[in-house]
Amino acid sequence: MKKLSVITVLNTVNYGSALQTFATQKYFTDKGFEVEFVDYWRKDQKIEARIENIKKDKKDSLKKWLKKPIRDFLEIKSIKASEKVFRGFITQKINLTPKTYSSFEELKEDCPEADIYVTGSDQMWNSGWNQGIEKSFFLEYVPEDKKRIAYATSIGKTEFGEKEAKEVIPYIRKYDLITLREQSAVDLLKKYDIESSLVLDPTLMLGRESWEKYIPRMDNNKKYLLVYQLHNEHADASFDDAVKKIAKHKNLDIIRVTYSYSDIKLGKKLVLPDVFEFLALIKNAEFIVTDSFHGTAFSINFNKQMAVVYPKEFSTRMDNILNITGLKNRRYVNRDAVEKWDDRIDYKIVNNILDDKRKQINSVIDKWCENEINMQ
Repeated sequence: MKKLSVITVLNTVNYGSALQTFATQKYFTDKGFEVEFVDYWRKDQKIEARIENIKKDKKDSLKKWLKKPIRDFLEIKSIKASEKVFRGFITQKINLTPKTYSSFEELKEDCPEADIYVTGSDQMWNSGWNQGIEKSFFLEYVPEDKKRIAYATSIGKTEFGEKEAKEVIPYIRKYDLITLREQSAVDLLKKYDIESSLVLDPTLMLGRESWEKYIPRMDNNKKYLLVYQLHNEHADASFDDAVKKIAKHKNLDIIRVTYSYSDIKLGKKLVLPDVFEFLALIKNAEFIVTDSFHGTAFSINFNKQMAVVYPKEFSTRMDNILNITGLKNRRYVNRDAVEKWDDRIDYKIVNNILDDKRKQINSVIDKWCENEINMQ
């Protein structure tokens, strides 16, 4: 059995990252590979560094300064809880390297052994998201003679700056197979004569029935609108406006999944539910309002009625999946009449689109995988 070594964003404490990692592992395991994820956590992203940053954070006004001890207490409590939820999920559900790596240099010095190396899904090639070019995510630590693939990788923007392109394009040219999550990323690489294929996010490559096997039962007889919000700034819309209008119009309770005990936004607050409980909340919701890509993806996968509020930045992925599924009209903007959300999504059409996409993608991936598995 050939071994795949996958590097992805394990240190981002959110549901989307955890679930796309789980989905990637299942996808390639089902195709006959031994799958191992690189346990890679940069030092500045570990829990100790995150707590220290909160303590160092200074507030401008006297009022904020006086509230700082309370805020710090709640934020540190949130960080510790998120570590338990997400790190716990990763260590229990994901096959990790025995060694934890903290830098590109450590990876270069002691590269995990594998037959094929994979850049996984998420914002791996987005220098804005990663606060610079992360060479590890371009597999620059891998021996030159090894096969490299990018699976559902995200660039998250439509252009590289001149300086960035000069560095990253030679890295990308080393890949044997490139699959990307956004059409804009495929178009961007085409400008540099690099061929790639558009694929669905790993969470969408697993159908509803596959995910339902892992979802716990929920004891909640009340109908509710689920809020999953990651961003504070939005394009052409007020997030709270969307939640208030739609919940009132549909006479629904508001349940909000949040990462912070200090969150005082609208709705009944559920702080850091377990990862599969998060999916149960989506599955059982009457309506969903989200500004998250994976909130959107799982809403589609579970055939939920939804409104999507575009964040001010990093909305390319959401635009792409709504375009693919013919759901661009589910974007919320302030001028929308609330009656618009009485129109129900015809998921028979959407599910057929997704099934066709999965077949197309599998044909590309399967052909490559079969060649690799059969090679001696």
